[in-house]
Amino acid sequence: MQNIKTATKLNLFICVLFNRVAKKIILMLFLTFPFINGFSQTRLCSEFEADQRAEIENPDALNAKSELELFTKQFSQNNQKSEAVYVIPVVFHVLHYYGAENISKVQILDAIRILNEDYKKLNADTANIVSAFLGIAANSNIEFRLAQIDPNGNCTDGIVRTVTSETYNANDDSKLLSPSWPRNKYLNVWTANNLESGAAGYSYYPSSVSGAWGVNKDGVIILATYVGSIGTGNYNYSRALTHEVGHYLNLAHTWGNSNEPGLASNCGIDDGVSDTPNTIGHTSCNLTANTCGELDNVQNYMDYSYCSNMYTEGQKTRMRAALNSSVSGRNNLWSASNLIATGTNDGYISQICIPEPDFKYNKSLSCDNITVQFTDLTWNVDTGYSLQWSFPGGTPAVSSDISPIVSYASAGNYSATLTASNTSGSNQITKTDIIQVLNSTVGENVPWIESFEDSSFPNYLDTTKSWLIRGNSTSNWVRTNIGYDGMASLKVNNASNVAGQTSELYSPNILFAGNNPSNFFTYWVAYAQKTATDNDKLQIYISYNCGSTWLLRQTKSGATLSTNGGALVSSFTPSTTEWRMENIYIPTSFMNKANIRVKFVVTSGSGNGIFIDNINLDQLTNVENLPLSATNNLNLYPNPINNESVLVIDLNETSEVEISITNMLGQKIANYKKTFFSGPCDLPVKDILKSDITSGVYFLSVTINGKAETLKLIKQ
Repeated sequence: MQNIKTATKLNLFICVLFNRVAKKIILMLFLTFPFINGFSQTRLCSEFEADQRAEIENPDALNAKSELELFTKQFSQNNQKSEAVYVIPVVFHVLHYYGAENISKVQILDAIRILNEDYKKLNADTANIVSAFLGIAANSNIEFRLAQIDPNGNCTDGIVRTVTSETYNANDDSKLLSPSWPRNKYLNVWTANNLESGAAGYSYYPSSVSGAWGVNKDGVIILATYVGSIGTGNYNYSRALTHEVGHYLNLAHTWGNSNEPGLASNCGIDDGVSDTPNTIGHTSCNLTANTCGELDNVQNYMDYSYCSNMYTEGQKTRMRAALNSSVSGRNNLWSASNLIATGTNDGYISQICIPEPDFKYNKSLSCDNITVQFTDLTWNVDTGYSLQWSFPGGTPAVSSDISPIVSYASAGNYSATLTASNTSGSNQITKTDIIQVLNSTVGENVPWIESFEDSSFPNYLDTTKSWLIRGNSTSNWVRTNIGYDGMASLKVNNASNVAGQTSELYSPNILFAGNNPSNFFTYWVAYAQKTATDNDKLQIYISYNCGSTWLLRQTKSGATLSTNGGALVSSFTPSTTEWRMENIYIPTSFMNKANIRVKFVVTSGSGNGIFIDNINLDQLTNVENLPLSATNNLNLYPNPINNESVLVIDLNETSEVEISITNMLGQKIANYKKTFFSGPCDLPVKDILKSDITSGVYFLSVTINGKAETLKLIKQ
């Protein structure tokens, strides 16, 4: 966790590159972590800031810190030379949302292997240790084993899997979703898709989590991509866990407790270890570096050198002292009684655990007929278990295959059940209404108007007109008593959602056949930013096959989504004048389809709520007078622009497109002209500009076949 303290210039660049714009994330962008043993790294750890926060919030932290430092000093002076191997039981809490972050047991075992090689000096790259430090490279005689018995005395393989969208922005609170096992009995490791801090991982010092404040926080939290060297992991990042466990065992960075490596002032800070020379700290592998008067131990696991492969004898003593101290219960981890209680003692014969069933599926929406492949994700057991699937309304209705393929011929909402069994017992899981099949011949007719005034939304009495709400957000789409020109609208309360969570709203089918609709529709939206960096996003998709596939038609976020003139509002409730009508162009190719379906997706930036109202699909006149944003789906996103920004144009016919960009003084700074074939085109803004521009407001003018429209372009 000590890594929290390092914010290198590389990290800040990367953080900007990834557009981490939420205010609280920006405050934490010191935390990132390029890592150990490595080559090209991208993230740092965030231990320093976390420990600083702990020392402020935890009333026990400072006293525990003094107590542990005194104990460590006495332990070292008493010349403790025991070479007994300290075995530490480990539990991995895998936070996932059925993505690649649901890492395999094989990958976790690989991470355990790497930990044991590094802490017992069995890693092959010790051969690369420079001669000056070869004599003090330590076998710490610390071993890690996955727990075989859980806190309730039940069989476990040392892995707990928890389905949660928190994996996309995990923090200390996320640990509560997969509660820690007693920290005096297990080393808890949480893995996630992404951390709120922007870091690769962090862990607290034992003293920082001393007392009640730290009971549920103690342990390591780390990205799934930094676990092990296989699966989602890779060799470059595989020493990250070694580094974080070093913090867990009371090791600081080799440059001490400064905010970042590379500062000359770090020479005056000590890491509490006598045989690690003072250093400014490194983010590259310079084996001849001498930054504070003597050769730096660049290859130390507690540096960011990209080539770490050793702990010193002094660090070994400090870690073993932490494991003999009662601070945060580290001294009980390796006790004989605890090894027996956790099933990690020598000679323990592994039991066959009762399987924990889970599954995923590759499709969930379609018209008339749908074929779905289900995949078994049963955990807490490796092999030797049987499966029994139940698919009410599907064909087949039952199966015992690992990955059954099931067909649904009739319209309806369908559930699935999986039972996993072995000689130790069985468990069952049911997922309700996960498959939706729509009848392509029924639904809403054109003209279609939806103003959400019906209080039964989303489940209308006529089920063919019902809406569907999905997504991984904490606070999803809800009907609210605020409307543009009526008594109701829909809202997503982004303030209650973690940044990155999505809220999905699916319309029923809208029937085209015989209605000759126009090729666009309108809706009203209301949104205001809390801060200038808020990046809440609204996207509109359409589908002609009841949701099997989707075509993106509009994206607006942050300032371009704002409808109140750009004023920053801490809590937004729109007035009648703070709504804006949006036009969505539907490609001509969709006009010969029997129906379309619309999807509204909000991605939270943890800012204000987004409101929508008065959706209208009708046969309108004077289409030729509509702006390009309606007739050609003209859109610029993301805006404020970055290296990934694109200008979207959907041409009805092959056309000459001319684009110019002017500044606030009316001076033209870019001009672009090209003929494009009909159809959608994503034109990178950087290709239009050809060079970087300074921060400010600009105007991007698009002319297609003599018709022009100007968009505001923002560079922060």
